Amino acid sequence: MVSKQITKFEKSLLLIFFFELFAGGGGRLLAVGPLSIRQILFFLVMAVFFIRFCLNVDSRNEILSYFKKPTTAVFWLSVSMLLWIMVSTAIGFLHHHPTGDVLRDTFRVIFVVAVIPLIYYLGKNRFTLADFVKVLFIASIVVSLLTITISLIGKFQTDRQFYFFYKDINKIFPGDLFFRPSRGVFYKSHFLVLFTMIISSVMLMDKKINYFYVTTLGINAISIILSETRGLFLGYFVGLLIYVIVRAVIARWGKEKFLWPKKIAIKRIIFLVMACGLTFYFYGHSTVARFSQPGGDIPEYQKENEEDTIKDISMNIRNDLMKASIKIIKKSKVGLVVGNGYGTKIGKRTTGIEMSFVDILVEQGVIGVLAWLLFTLLPLFYYFKSFLRTGSLASINIGLLACTISMLLVTNINPFLNSPIGLGFLIPVIVYAYKLSINSKETA
Repeated sequence: MVSKQITKFEKSLLLIFFFELFAGGGGRLLAVGPLSIRQILFFLVMAVFFIRFCLNVDSRNEILSYFKKPTTAVFWLSVSMLLWIMVSTAIGFLHHHPTGDVLRDTFRVIFVVAVIPLIYYLGKNRFTLADFVKVLFIASIVVSLLTITISLIGKFQTDRQFYFFYKDINKIFPGDLFFRPSRGVFYKSHFLVLFTMIISSVMLMDKKINYFYVTTLGINAISIILSETRGLFLGYFVGLLIYVIVRAVIARWGKEKFLWPKKIAIKRIIFLVMACGLTFYFYGHSTVARFSQPGGDIPEYQKENEEDTIKDISMNIRNDLMKASIKIIKKSKVGLVVGNGYGTKIGKRTTGIEMSFVDILVEQGVIGVLAWLLFTLLPLFYYFKSFLRTGSLASINIGLLACTISMLLVTNINPFLNSPIGLGFLIPVIVYAYKLSINSKETA
């Protein structure tokens, strides 16, 4: 199929769209009335694509060609996801959940519909994989430098100075920053910083990396270390593990009958051992820093209310939410299968909980969990199909696959998958993997 170029405006719009997704945290940094900048960009992308679809016959025929085959997994899973989102919305209303809570949960995941314009826009001569990765890396540098700066400023301030700094910085980034007792800071976009670390490490081990990516890896590592986010350390380890497994599969059944060229194998093994060792060291260090040394908290006499207290009670909160979720699930066998609908209150939460798949199970039931799981595993499906046809898999695709599997772990510690942050990364990877599979079939 001939791939025609898109307009400069469309490509620029996609650049801004992805940069905001990757660097904009929860998407509330800027707003126009009730709409956030993320919502505005989403609607703009959808509107521009709709105009193209209506006016351009070739574009319309190309889109329909992607979805006309009944065996197209990305089509059927996307349709299933959208239908079940609508069902979960209806169930939420039937259970008399607050309208605002139901609609908020719906709008958070309706981002799935972006697969329709992106399956057209992403690809050769349009918004290429190189463009996507470049935006991801630039956004990660911005996020890392920002969070490193905030963390270091906090660490070198007195308690009184930090108190006012804490309040002011949270006004700029409402609901996006989470300070540790040590004054390190976690930002919602750290999720994407993790992915650039995994991709950079894969490229480094495959000796396909330049100084820009090495520098990015170093900056991002410092940012994640200062954030003291244990889930990101575990996610990085899983990414490395997936890389080793994929390389072993390629070495056994693919065209490359080795893990690495012998001349660089020792260096790569040393890197892996050091990376894994440092990952677990900083994981343990973060646990100690967050629970055993709570110095640097806001002084008692300066606390205006409980919300101004920097605490690390994440495990207790998760345990309470898990118990509340189990209690809801046990109430009804029907609810276990189809869910209790969007807007379900779990404990004291009406805005979702940290464990994504538990949240999905409560609201969308076993059917919803299966739909989300299969959707998340689509890159694995398409990359595997491509590998079976060609006997190889490019380093960047191994990195993206490792990121996808890592997401499955991290999203059950910090909620990313069922939100625009996670879907904004997952959907493009699905599309690129799908098109790689198509191209491998045509060239096999």
